[in-house]
Amino acid sequence: MADQTLTTPELRIAKPDRVAFLAVPRRPIRVVLDGVQQSYNVGAIFRLCDAMLVDRLIICGKSMETGMRKLIQAARGTQHWVPHEICEDAVAAVLACRNDGYRIVVAEQTRDAVPPQLLPAVFPVCLVLGSEFHGVSNAVLALADAAVAIPVHGMANSLNVSTAAAIILNHLTLAWSQQAEQSQ
Repeated sequence: MADQTLTTPELRIAKPDRVAFLAVPRRPIRVVLDGVQQSYNVGAIFRLCDAMLVDRLIICGKSMETGMRKLIQAARGTQHWVPHEICEDAVAAVLACRNDGYRIVVAEQTRDAVPPQLLPAVFPVCLVLGSEFHGVSNAVLALADAAVAIPVHGMANSLNVSTAAAIILNHLTLAWSQQAEQSQ
């Protein structure tokens, strides 16, 4: 089985060059981080946003520098490729997404949250992720069109924010791809 592992040069064959990559269409998905402060988590989410070709990553809360060591380690260079911005106010960022026509979905454990597989695939969508300790702020929750929560059956009550982002973004990108195939 080890002989079947692809090498880095083999993986890169299917990738466009750096100039062509800038013209690759992105999916109509935005990610807003509402108070996510740990630089490793932010870096991991950069990497996810690159892998899923999200439209934009918006980092809200305490000033975050994309040059922080743990962020750089987790992002593995993707902070240079993912369209992103830093915004002090998550409410303003979410309202801007809504004004751009995005449906607002929060990843939060609420009474009416649905698991990712039951989340209606309505695009464009803005996924809001909160900090692990405080979750999505109440002000942003009030703006949500829907809530999504990943069922947790063990003793912990939640997942790491980057793990939750991976699960939900995977669901959204699969749904987008299915819609795109059906419309052709």
